[in-house]
Amino acid sequence: MGDLRSLIREVLSEELARLRPEVAPMASPVTEEVVAIRSSADLNAFAQKLLSMAQDGRMRADILGGRHRFRLSHDEAAPVMAHQPSAPVPNTPATAQFSTGLVSERDIAALPKGTRSVRAAKPVRFTPLAHDELRRRGIKVERTQS
Repeated sequence: MGDLRSLIREVLSEELARLRPEVAPMASPVTEEVVAIRSSADLNAFAQKLLSMAQDGRMRADILGGRHRFRLSHDEAAPVMAHQPSAPVPNTPATAQFSTGLVSERDIAALPKGTRSVRAAKPVRFTPLAHDELRRRGIKVERTQS
């Protein structure tokens, strides 16, 4: 009985090895790439690089399989400034935009404090409480054609 089991194990092992895609006998080494992200521009550049790396099937498999890892650089000379916007923020009052759906009071309450106008496409509808909140906050509604 033991001989039969060992024979079955051997046959199954051979067949499973034949069915598997070509796998290197040794586990491929883990590569680590140091990434410096100090601003929004650095983050955007890294995201673009990552997308281009993902075009290569082998590199994508390495990243997903954990064989290619990314590590943040710990350069103390330059402070991290990722929280700052990549473009200067204008001093003009903010304008929110709604393109579809039903706008509720919660949607209006979630708008930033500096919001002075709301652009709404033709199909957008406001609940009565949303209209009340707009009036209370002094926000004007501008209808757009699209």
